[in-house]
Amino acid sequence: MPDNNGHSDFSGLLPLLRFNLRETSGDCACGCAAFSEDELLALLDKHGGDVNAASYEGLILKARSDSLVLPDGLELPDGRNYWLNLARLYRPVVSRNIPRAEEVRGIVSDSQH
Repeated sequence: MPDNNGHSDFSGLLPLLRFNLRETSGDCACGCAAFSEDELLALLDKHGGDVNAASYEGLILKARSDSLVLPDGLELPDGRNYWLNLARLYRPVVSRNIPRAEEVRGIVSDSQH
């Protein structure tokens, strides 16, 4: 059942999602979090409570380039590769039926003539 913000009740999954996204206290040098609780719940809601799928999307969002160039020309690297490597842990496996070669090329077997 949706809460006041329109999210399903996935609040019990928040600790695991926070852990996967490295959003727990002390993981960031400044102690900050990239996502609010509402944003985390929206990710869970979007993915039907699938923590791995929500983690994957959240880590991709965190992978945006955040490098910084200082006035003296010194460039501080971004953490993009770190977040993308973490995202790989939660990347969904997409499986589908592979069509037969005859179906792809439109070939009819001799037994159908």
